[in-house]
Amino acid sequence: MAVLDLFCGAGGLSAGFEQAGYDVVGGVDHEGAFAATFEHNHDAAFVEADLSEVTGGDVLDRLGYDPGDLDGVVGGPPCQGFSLAGAKTTPGDERNFLVTNFVKSVYEVDPDWFVMENVPRITSMEDGKVLEYLLDQFAEIGYETEWAVLNAADYGVPQRRRRAFFVGRKSGGGFEFPEGSFRESKDQQTLFADREPPRTVRDAFGDLPSLEPGEEKTAYAADPDGEYQTAMRAGGAGLRNHRAPNHGETVTERIERTAPGEKIPYDSWSQKRRLEFGEPAPTLLAGPRPTYHFAHPTDDRGLSVRERARLQSFPDDYEFRGPIAKQRQMTGNAVPPLLARAVADAIAEQTVPA
Repeated sequence: MAVLDLFCGAGGLSAGFEQAGYDVVGGVDHEGAFAATFEHNHDAAFVEADLSEVTGGDVLDRLGYDPGDLDGVVGGPPCQGFSLAGAKTTPGDERNFLVTNFVKSVYEVDPDWFVMENVPRITSMEDGKVLEYLLDQFAEIGYETEWAVLNAADYGVPQRRRRAFFVGRKSGGGFEFPEGSFRESKDQQTLFADREPPRTVRDAFGDLPSLEPGEEKTAYAADPDGEYQTAMRAGGAGLRNHRAPNHGETVTERIERTAPGEKIPYDSWSQKRRLEFGEPAPTLLAGPRPTYHFAHPTDDRGLSVRERARLQSFPDDYEFRGPIAKQRQMTGNAVPPLLARAVADAIAEQTVPA
């Protein structure tokens, strides 16, 4: 099935759908800095465009398609500041057009189905009225839509990352979201005895070499240990993007004083934390600068881009390009490919070929 990725960023959704056997024909994003990473890792065109200024038809023209040609549209439009008041009275309000223009673009591209990913908060904003509004909007353009909040850790990603997914289909008939097969935490052994143990930070980092602040290495420290590391290295491309942030002595000392699993002592950075090997990581964030949010469990430093990519389930042959701040942004904002693949597999299983 042919798919277009809107608000594609680094291409996490695209990666998961391609792993499931789909043909991603293009990615659209207003950030031109994402183009090098997207095009290097996908046999698809990157369209730099602001979907508040161009139509879905314009995008299709650039890619050589007509409305109705594509099977699916996927995307994760940001929803920061979305309000029904703005959506109803000033549709051009910057707080709203990212989400509402996803709806508009789906209507203009006219696929058989769509997948929209977002933060879980979108399902409860304004006491659930935003959710009702979105479902009504999708219904108006012809799609019966189901939604669920999924945790990436349940699908084998070594990170607790909850995201809302909307799947709309013209054919109707409902949609069943995939069941997870992993536990979120070791503490869930009783409640989820039929699931596999969670994938952890150790599973993600175990074969990667230790780094000093500012240091880069291009050789693995060990052979892959376990299913996850083996899968991450299956492409045989070697180790890339493994450079540590270049901290000063003050930052290094703060990390050194912090035990694994504890918050790093900052007055204004409550989310900075030192990871622990034995559990999945907390939700990875998108750094606006080449700084750090999480510190390595044993090295006194922040994470390399490759370590961030491992926590997101990007395989090692997925190379991130461009300024380091953009690489951090891309890895932090991305949909984990393993989670995207689980949704993609479920769509394929529940789609009757035309």
